[in-house]
Amino acid sequence: MIIQDRAQLRHTARDAAGPGWTSLRLLVRSDGMGFSMTETHVLPGAVLKLEYKHHVEACYCIAGEGTVIEAATGMRHTIKPGILYAPNAHDKHEIHVPDGDTPLHLICVFSPALEGDEVHGPDGSYTAPEA
Repeated sequence: MIIQDRAQLRHTARDAAGPGWTSLRLLVRSDGMGFSMTETHVLPGAVLKLEYKHHVEACYCIAGEGTVIEAATGMRHTIKPGILYAPNAHDKHEIHVPDGDTPLHLICVFSPALEGDEVHGPDGSYTAPEA
């Protein structure tokens, strides 16, 4: 049984951040589940350009609002509480969060699992997991 207390994960290697985002890695590769789960905040005013070349991801919004834009088509999707989005084909996408006081608050699942301390590279992806 794995029990995680988010308060105990804060300020550890599992508490990752980059320009416009924070991500608390609740489950990581070393937990042995085969996937990872994060609690992620995309900060107000942020625009993230992402393309997970080595992972698939599913994100479920629990608070805040934002927009996901599919780079290939320009299709825009409003993200708000109760909405899940999943760039399941390694889709290049952008996340936009309006200025204000409220971040976009997401619970995200990645496969394969993240190590836990990853940050986005210049192309918006995480490095390939080791075999």
